Amino acid sequence: AITPKTKLLVINTPLNPVGKVYSRDELQAIADLVIRHDLLLLSDEVYEWMVYGDAEHVRIATLPGMWERTITLGSAGKTFSVTGWKIGWAIAPRPLAHAILMAHQWIPFCVATPLQEAVGIAFEQAGPRGYFDDLRNMYQQKRDKLLTALTAAGLPPMTPDGSYFILVDTTHLPTPGSGSGDPRDYDICRWLTGEIGVAAIPPSAFYSAAHAHLAKDLARFCFCKTDGVLDEAARRLQDNL
Repeated sequence: AITPKTKLLVINTPLNPVGKVYSRDELQAIADLVIRHDLLLLSDEVYEWMVYGDAEHVRIATLPGMWERTITLGSAGKTFSVTGWKIGWAIAPRPLAHAILMAHQWIPFCVATPLQEAVGIAFEQAGPRGYFDDLRNMYQQKRDKLLTALTAAGLPPMTPDGSYFILVDTTHLPTPGSGSGDPRDYDICRWLTGEIGVAAIPPSAFYSAAHAHLAKDLARFCFCKTDGVLDEAARRLQDNL
């Protein structure tokens, strides 16, 4: 809830782990709320280039009255598949950018300047070469491949409009008796990884303690893999579930 102490609202679109992409109308409603309460907004848009079908990624900072109060985050790791480089960016009006720099100077000891230069060159080359369209088309094909495999294996998937993750319903799977005391989705994902040989992530890790139970019957799979890996995962799931 927004209280007199509230200063900043955080959103994530496309949303990990659900894969939701907020529509323009939904973002406008959020913008109206932010402006009405005179808040700042942090918009995590690291999956901005991975949007599928009819979904459209809209930068909330482009809506009327939002540029001066929005910080938009991006990621080279997601955009160019170089997660180990740990390079990202914040786009913001000068006063907010200055405040970010003042805080950021005390967080990292140093940066990999050659890698930053490489990301800059990648952006210069990406647009003219159609890279972003190719990236989206590639991931949509991989998404559809994994959706088909999960459905065939009896794991009902939720079709994501963005990002490269798919949530599935594991309600019908027997709960492994690990005795760990962990939430059910942890036990299910540990069993899938250890016994079936297909790694999944427990979505409750993304929830607050009060809401973790909402994810107990879900598992998250990732499709940013080679087609060979996805095909082998499909075989293992269909042969063993």
